[in-house]
Amino acid sequence: MAETKILVVAIDFGSSGAGYAFSFAYQYKNNPLDISTSVWNNGNGPLQAKIPAVLLFDPDKKFHSFGFEAEDKYEELLNTNKSDQWYFLKGFKMQLYSAVNAGEDIRVDFELLDVGGKRISAKAVFSAAIGFLKDHFIQQMHWRKLGTVEDDIFWVVSVPSIWNDSAKQFMRESAEKVGIQGDKFIMVYEPEAASIYARLLPVDKFVGNNGAVILKAFDPGRKFIVVDAGGGTVDISAQQVLENGELKIIHRECGGPWGGECINKQFVNMLKELFGKEVMKQFKNKHGDDVLQLLRDFEVKKKMFREEDEESLTIRMPLSLIELFLDIKQSDVPTAIASSRFDETVRLKRDKLSIAGSLVEAFFSETIQMIIDEVLSILKHERCSDVSAIMMAGGFSEADILQHAIKKQFQSLEIFIPLDGSLSVLKGAVIYGHNPNVVSSRVCNYTYGVGVAMKFDPSIHNPGQKIYRRGIEMCNNLFDVLFEIDEEVHIGQTNSIDVASYFLSDEKYGPLEWHFSISTKKDPFYTTDKSCMEHGSIIVSPPNGMWPEFVEGQIFLKIAGTELVGTFVNKKTMKETSVRFDFLPSINKNPERKRLFDPFFLDI
Repeated sequence: MAETKILVVAIDFGSSGAGYAFSFAYQYKNNPLDISTSVWNNGNGPLQAKIPAVLLFDPDKKFHSFGFEAEDKYEELLNTNKSDQWYFLKGFKMQLYSAVNAGEDIRVDFELLDVGGKRISAKAVFSAAIGFLKDHFIQQMHWRKLGTVEDDIFWVVSVPSIWNDSAKQFMRESAEKVGIQGDKFIMVYEPEAASIYARLLPVDKFVGNNGAVILKAFDPGRKFIVVDAGGGTVDISAQQVLENGELKIIHRECGGPWGGECINKQFVNMLKELFGKEVMKQFKNKHGDDVLQLLRDFEVKKKMFREEDEESLTIRMPLSLIELFLDIKQSDVPTAIASSRFDETVRLKRDKLSIAGSLVEAFFSETIQMIIDEVLSILKHERCSDVSAIMMAGGFSEADILQHAIKKQFQSLEIFIPLDGSLSVLKGAVIYGHNPNVVSSRVCNYTYGVGVAMKFDPSIHNPGQKIYRRGIEMCNNLFDVLFEIDEEVHIGQTNSIDVASYFLSDEKYGPLEWHFSISTKKDPFYTTDKSCMEHGSIIVSPPNGMWPEFVEGQIFLKIAGTELVGTFVNKKTMKETSVRFDFLPSINKNPERKRLFDPFFLDI
């Protein structure tokens, strides 16, 4: 049984917005769906559960504001031509994925780019984002007199399932930087959180054709796929419901950077082609507030567009852009459109730009095809051949054109969407925080192991790996497998490594360190094989500040939710010492995976 937490608070921030949700232990016990969310007021509309995931830092790189306040201040700076020295960040979560995927070493820190291309510490940005949401909740807690203290809070942060260990380590360290203790913090994969929440919902909380079929999708033994489509990434998770109601992950986590921002990029590219790069550059520099509003309007319009009902998508164009084009090009926009390749698909009447449905579909087509291909690949796996349904979640899943394409492609499967799909991850993260064992097992994305040396056997060992230790021929770099790729691993499952080390006098005060590797193959022979790469280090600090001359023992590695935890047990004293991990950047082992959006910022 999971440990009782007095209060669980989940934090979610991504391209579709940021917010938090929470519930007390008594609420979870009586009704797991009794979850409260953050409430925000943008000053000119209804209250919202999420705010824009944007941050503003002042010229000294000190955190200034988050969300609506950051947007309003930045627009003020743009209007007064004072924005050049400030740092306005959006899409920063996707930048972390981009950096890790490119093999950048983020262990200490790395730099993000703001919307103007200026550089700022990534750890400062992520810590500020987590810290703002954390402090806002605690402030609300005190104002409402909820009767609890900060030490009672257990924190959960949702992350894309395609994030690797290096990215998760960065997120954990960012949380610790703002005072969230390691033992009071876990991460949950976004598509898992979505299904954890959805499986408890009544039928009338779904968009789907057949309520009975939706209910059956969560019957024990049934298998389904979650497509969690956000602004930056699309995470795809194949899951099965067990007899006890827990979830079992039946396929390696899949997905890629194919979120809704890809469509925004296509729209911006069209504008650059129509108006010209110089016009768009000046538009961005002189009328930044109009740029932000134009992109906001398109974000709403693209989700509402229905290809079967609408011949075109119409969006208001800022007069500042139309007038700027006239001043620079000495020509009007309709004339430019008539002489472009968009002659048949784009029209401008006064300040209304109409984009033909065929062109809107083209904006979506490549992104949608990547998602469909990934789902088709999962369905080919033997464990997933009997999947009966697809659940869509995330902000991008609200796009009607994406929903229509998925339904058309997978007509034999039931497709359904939680009505509050954009909050399903956030609320599911709260439920997960109360009971992380609700996801009972996952599938290894790689083969994990350590390099060991054994007595050299010329009949099976490569002479190039031969070394000598105390005069004995040994074979080095043999891959000792801990967990295999595609293996089903259960929460709490533990494997061990036998370790031993001699210390010189000046080494006794330093940590023990063992390297471990990953492989895309099930049974790698050497850690130096082409399928392998060094994944990081297991580090054990000396107990009482110093090691003896010789130490031996075992390192126990346990599957704990979305992360590994480790313990070193000294064979002589049987004392336990916690280990820490230092994960290296990854190198993309799948170069065929296409990246549609390199999301530092929309380069207008």
